[in-house]
Amino acid sequence: MKNHMVYDDTEFSDPHSVPLVLDVEQDIKIPLDTIDDRKEIIEQMKPQDLEEYGRPDLALSSQQLAATHKLDDIKNLKIITESFERGEIDEETRDFLYAYYCDSNQIYDDFKQSINDLFGVKPKSIKYINLLDGYIDNETAYFEEHVGPSTTMVYEYEIDAPWRLENQIPNSQPAKITISVIMAKMKDVSRAIEKVKIGGKYDLERRKELSKLMPGQNIEEAGLDKAKLRTPIQKMKDILRCTILAPRYDDIVALYNYSLNNNYATKSSRPSKYLDNDVKNAAAFFKNAKNYRDMKNYLHIDSITQQKRFFSEVQYKTYTQFFRADIKTHLEYEEARKLQQEFYKALTEGDKKLLNSKIYQHLLNIQKLNSKAFEQYNLNILRDVRRMEDQLKLSGVKAQNDGSYDLCRQLIDANLLVRSSMALTDDTFQNCPAWVKDIYNRYAYNIDKKYLVDIRGYKPYIPKNAPKTR
Repeated sequence: MKNHMVYDDTEFSDPHSVPLVLDVEQDIKIPLDTIDDRKEIIEQMKPQDLEEYGRPDLALSSQQLAATHKLDDIKNLKIITESFERGEIDEETRDFLYAYYCDSNQIYDDFKQSINDLFGVKPKSIKYINLLDGYIDNETAYFEEHVGPSTTMVYEYEIDAPWRLENQIPNSQPAKITISVIMAKMKDVSRAIEKVKIGGKYDLERRKELSKLMPGQNIEEAGLDKAKLRTPIQKMKDILRCTILAPRYDDIVALYNYSLNNNYATKSSRPSKYLDNDVKNAAAFFKNAKNYRDMKNYLHIDSITQQKRFFSEVQYKTYTQFFRADIKTHLEYEEARKLQQEFYKALTEGDKKLLNSKIYQHLLNIQKLNSKAFEQYNLNILRDVRRMEDQLKLSGVKAQNDGSYDLCRQLIDANLLVRSSMALTDDTFQNCPAWVKDIYNRYAYNIDKKYLVDIRGYKPYIPKNAPKTR
């Protein structure tokens, strides 16, 4: 009888020789997802439940909805107490979490009031949004009681926009815009505990920064990052969260600054991912491998019942980015993170190389999704330029010799987004509609400035002895 040898493909393989091509957490993480555990939810929920994710139960009265929230509060407080008893959180952290989860219905009422105070009006409409796919229900009537800690809803506001350049057109009507506020679910209490517990993410980040402190040094001498030295409960500001969407970049900048200047919000230590929309920040743009952009601060929520201030994390971004890119890129990130965990467990060089290629593909997908969204957004800006030209003509404003208008140039400079993942080429605008080419011909100087890479003058090197092609 012949002996059959079993080949072990790990015997001659050195998996340690293959480094991780990209660290997902550092290189392609999409921050501030409006849904915790998005991938797990999609994998575990039934299709019908996915379609109804975050939708309020219209069969319940306002009193019944409040009673449901109260039952959730009881469960959440029990989870917090058990975590404290296990020694995972200290007394200060327990009390911090109690304050958020003891009466979620009331804190959401305070949350909604803070948003109304920010805009100075009540919403003109309230709608349901499925944050898994971006679907918005425009047919059903929803009311204030339907916006709560377990729902995903949209407030729509119509507000004055005195910052808009369109207001400078002679005899123009004051500019108004529609703002959407995406109200996500309240953070799951168990996930909140994971962030703030002893040995949790925030605690480990603080310890890592403190480890850089040499004996006899103070924080300033060691050059430590003070933001990273905050305690876990000082960092935890996203138990409540929302996203403010506006049509243009100048709109979100104005709203962001207004909220800070009028003490409706506190500034985040993290700088704007839009990087002032200025090509001067080219190096920082190129470091942003995922091409993700937003601004963030923390809305003040003053509770009369508890006599204390709470916070909501607020993202500011454009409609186009949120619906055309962010909802789709979150899943790409989740897939990449899962593959990274598989990479660490892989036993062969081949497996690790394959996983590296898959992770890198997800990065490319994220870049492409964001790039397409920014392309559509910039097209919308050029459309606004064309409309502004028509308004200026009707108002009797004389164009410059080349047919352009200074106000339109200002609009482009302020709002056209910097392109970091797409180069300017000879045919960049060749496949666009005629009106886009027309706008580009007049405002090429301002539009070209928004591209970090211009390869129109690039000529590839061809060796003299290279074979000729037909």
